[in-house]
Amino acid sequence: MSARRRFIGAGIAAASLVAMRAWAAYPDRQPVKIIVPFAAGTGADLVGRAVADALAARMKVKVTVENLPGEAGATGTVAVKKAAADGHTLLLTSNPLTITPYRLKTSPYDPTKDLVAVAQIAAVPLVLVTSAKSPNKSFEALVAEMRQKPGKVAYATSGKGALNHLEVELIKRELKVDTRDAPQGGDEQALAATVGGKAGFMLANLPMAMAQINKGQLRPLAVSSRERMPAMPNVPTIAEAIRKPGYSASVWYGVLAPAGTPVAAITRLENEIQYELEVLAVQARIAAVGGKVAFLRSAPFGGQIRYEYAKWAQVVRALKLSV
Repeated sequence: MSARRRFIGAGIAAASLVAMRAWAAYPDRQPVKIIVPFAAGTGADLVGRAVADALAARMKVKVTVENLPGEAGATGTVAVKKAAADGHTLLLTSNPLTITPYRLKTSPYDPTKDLVAVAQIAAVPLVLVTSAKSPNKSFEALVAEMRQKPGKVAYATSGKGALNHLEVELIKRELKVDTRDAPQGGDEQALAATVGGKAGFMLANLPMAMAQINKGQLRPLAVSSRERMPAMPNVPTIAEAIRKPGYSASVWYGVLAPAGTPVAAITRLENEIQYELEVLAVQARIAAVGGKVAFLRSAPFGGQIRYEYAKWAQVVRALKLSV
């Protein structure tokens, strides 16, 4: 072996040893804190507590959850942004991470620069529904009505700037139709407005809408997943309906850390999370909030966040939304 190869080999070995020592050192104190930027009892909060319990069991340290709601998730997110970048303060958040900065007069954080993705935990597909009493039996029929009555057909949302508001706006642009949003102040209220016919349709969380679908109160017209849902094989995907291959949308939940957090800490966290997401008891807790395990490691999850952050820029600004 040449002296050069021996030198390179020794360097690799030394780097591996440093990484192993860093791995062993993290976490080097207690507790590890997970900040949820939404109120207790929300989907993000329940997923965060499931993750906290799982990490505590795996890493043999205390893992706490702190709710810091406010400004559509910005308050808790900024707290994590300002925390020490040592892996002991984490963020469990959802889609508003990439939407909220555009809704505030002064953006308090940049999710692509101030934070580093650790892992995506779960995802919840969406379903476009109308009242079972609606004459529209298909997505095409709904689009035809919107073309015949520009600006007259209302769609229910949980609120201005919510994911189900923005995704419909994207679909409207793709189809070149005009319809108006009818914010209801929450998912349950929006579902009720759709069931009662006060709104022509809604893009709803699939698990929340399933009860009314099964009771025959709502009619599913399209799903946001990449493939058709096994439970509704005759319902097309939105990608099929709008003829845009590759389209998909979901409510996601994921973990992030302050920018600059050591790679060793990120690597341990994503590995431990992946291991725990294979445990049936953890899967059950996620399923209880309507989620399905959809694990992504740091790199692809970070790529998804960058994509969504760019995606919402023009949409939110064009709609002139504000918190």
